[in-house]
Amino acid sequence: MVKAPPKPPKKGGATNAARDRQSRFRLTKPQKAYVGELLKLENRVALCREFINLWMQFFRFFAADLSEKEITQAEEKAFFQAMSALARKHFLFVEMMGDTFDRGGDVIDVLGVAVSLANIQVMPENTRSKLELDWHNLFLDMNRALGRLIRRLPGNMSLSEALASLSKTAPAKPAPKPAQSKGK
Repeated sequence: MVKAPPKPPKKGGATNAARDRQSRFRLTKPQKAYVGELLKLENRVALCREFINLWMQFFRFFAADLSEKEITQAEEKAFFQAMSALARKHFLFVEMMGDTFDRGGDVIDVLGVAVSLANIQVMPENTRSKLELDWHNLFLDMNRALGRLIRRLPGNMSLSEALASLSKTAPAKPAPKPAQSKGK
């Protein structure tokens, strides 16, 4: 027996059931100010640069030959902290880069392969080479995204002028309070 295709939603978008499932939040004034600051192009550039720096720190751990090295607890802890920082900032980075970077899932894949320094140490050579190649391709794409953002800056500045004007910019700090649900 062949089933009939589902009926398309009525004009106006989502069905009532889908609309009911969506959560709506009302932001406080400080949160609205934070979101406005967060979305500024200068902040997006600063966030991208910060994530690229974390990405480079992550690579420095396994860039050297680990095959004969004794990995200490302190090195494993530092590696874990670098991975944790990348994982925590990943969502914000991907969301803020928008159309300039579409490989967020690949970042998670690389982090998933590089579980620990000890794991990287015992990886087969071809797996480790792929990890390094994937890391490098993502690094290039992150820098490409940064370049796209910088080109969007107002004015007719050269790249060095644009970078100099942004050198002291840091990403916006988190909003002070959680959003309030409309129904409460």
